[in-house]
Amino acid sequence: MLIPKYWAQHKQRFESLETSSKSSMQATIKRYGWSDVSQAEALSHAKSRVSEAHNCWLAGEDILRRERREEYNASNGIPIREEIISGHDFPENELSNNIAAETQLIVTRNSYGAQVANVDNIAIIDVDNKELLGHLYPEHYSPNGFMPAIPTYQTKSSNKLPVWGFIILFIFIASVIAWLGLSWLWLLAVMVGATTYLWQQASQRDKAYMQKYTAEMNSLQPFITDLIQQRVANHPTERFRLYQTPAGFRIIATNNTVLPKDGVVTEWFEFFHADTNYVRLCQAQQCFRARLTAKPWRMAEVDNNNLAKDIPAKEFWFADVSSQSGSNNELQQTDLTERKQWITDYEGFAKGYRACRYVETFSGRNSNNHSAQLAIDEFIQWHDSVCQVEKELPMA
Repeated sequence: MLIPKYWAQHKQRFESLETSSKSSMQATIKRYGWSDVSQAEALSHAKSRVSEAHNCWLAGEDILRRERREEYNASNGIPIREEIISGHDFPENELSNNIAAETQLIVTRNSYGAQVANVDNIAIIDVDNKELLGHLYPEHYSPNGFMPAIPTYQTKSSNKLPVWGFIILFIFIASVIAWLGLSWLWLLAVMVGATTYLWQQASQRDKAYMQKYTAEMNSLQPFITDLIQQRVANHPTERFRLYQTPAGFRIIATNNTVLPKDGVVTEWFEFFHADTNYVRLCQAQQCFRARLTAKPWRMAEVDNNNLAKDIPAKEFWFADVSSQSGSNNELQQTDLTERKQWITDYEGFAKGYRACRYVETFSGRNSNNHSAQLAIDEFIQWHDSVCQVEKELPMA
């Protein structure tokens, strides 16, 4: 797994020498550094990356001056930057016998404050409703499910026809009133009537759309269930557990341990229509991920102003403020203190929510790898407990 323990950031300002053919230039370069050894080594790495970028800048290359945080770091070559909370090994009882753990798990805190499980060899497949909608109903939704398209039974001409009809009617009535010298109240009465009619038509269309959208959403769980049943029928040695999440589904393969780079994992991602961003992150970080606690903005405490929506100190929770001075140090120290309080409040509120809901197990033949099966069983038990899947709590 590519989850560094230590992070640092280094920023430096440079100025190129002025020559007869080229005027001097200035650039401020900021880079992140990481390490599994120490904070000092992470800072040294950041400085070396700044130096490399500086050399490229001097050579005339077009460089990125400041690295920015990305939720899915598959394109910029930087590991995902998350605070490590804890680590676990499965099966736990094997460690006492000096036998290497079959599965390693690292729990991190992501950019918006939720806890995330990062596991090296137990396949977790994240499926989003929006992508399933785009796959099942391409005539209604874009491929990624974000933009509802115009349904096939509604055409642009049919939608525009009443509007153009009333526009023409208004023009005609206004002309008659002006010609006969009548009261303009007649035009106002017609406009009120037309507005009422159009409002009723729009409400009916919205109601019909919501009914159709609800029916399509309700069809997603039977669809993903059928997919898993088909997969198990064609691959009897595979087994899966299905969970429902607030915005989709989580599938955990329980027949054997695998790595993100394995061919069968690629097959699962494609077959179950896994979220494309999630797939990229798994490949880049060399592990599988599962959110364990609620997204803050889905919690009632945020709406009730008992918890801020955004966690403080998103960008520099790893900062060594003791090495800084002045107002910047005081500002960061304040933010870090607020971050600690936010986490305390969040963890307390999150106990009232579950991250997902267990749906069903789809079983093939049992695995012959006893150690791997023991690791998977212990991980599932841990996962279900932390996610509170069996409790009657709202999902967030």
